[in-house]
Amino acid sequence: MELKEFIKTTITQISQAIIEAQAELEGSDMIVNPSGLATSSNGDKYLRTDGWRYVQNIEINVGVTAFEKEGGKAGIGIVTGILSGGAQTSTDNSNQIVSTVKFDIPVALPSSPTPKGHKAHRPISVKSNLS
Repeated sequence: MELKEFIKTTITQISQAIIEAQAELEGSDMIVNPSGLATSSNGDKYLRTDGWRYVQNIEINVGVTAFEKEGGKAGIGIVTGILSGGAQTSTDNSNQIVSTVKFDIPVALPSSPTPKGHKAHRPISVKSNLS
């Protein structure tokens, strides 16, 4: 599999996973890749439209195998077990290259209403990323 095809397939699958997660979580209090974010002076992200709700990144680091079998059939798959980055093997007339893909997905986790009378210990300074 060529690098261009590997990158395109990886990005497509990540995007489709986000879309499917958003659809599956519709109606819940979980928001995957929310829009309307603002960043505090210390770099924390908040969802402006929901009472300055905290947004965090879920870091994903996964081993991926790109393979090409005799006859030109290519694909990618998730590696389980011990990873050997860049290792190349040849079995059953196929070539495999193991790589890792690391990415972050911002999420606003489910939250509860703030109890009445609760006061923040310190005010935060937030600047918007939107123009």
